[in-house]
Amino acid sequence: MKLIIATTVATTLAIVPLLAADKEPAKRLGESATMLSEIMATPDKSIPQELLEKAHCIVIVPDLKTGAFVFGAKYGKGFLSCRQKSGSGWSAPGTVRVEGGSVGFQIGGSSTDSFGSSAVS
Repeated sequence: MKLIIATTVATTLAIVPLLAADKEPAKRLGESATMLSEIMATPDKSIPQELLEKAHCIVIVPDLKTGAFVFGAKYGKGFLSCRQKSGSGWSAPGTVRVEGGSVGFQIGGSSTDSFGSSAVS
């Protein structure tokens, strides 16, 4: 009986991180949607409508982290969506990861929400 209880507890403890990890993309997708809504609701800082109309893709990275002390780095996970060729709307969101590094005279750190778009003239 003790063996069954110990096995059940050990299995439960092993599964809990896996269940929490499954909710991370859904949480990040919700944060991305909220971030886009907040940006567009701010009249003086919203994305110009002309830019959105020309954009082929948009990338949203909530909580992009950057830091530097001589060597710099940035990291964040988010989503992208591209305009469908038929012009009937946007694609389903796909995941994207932003990573980068740099070297030079620099110091500091930040955690910001990032939004980008791409358009071809």
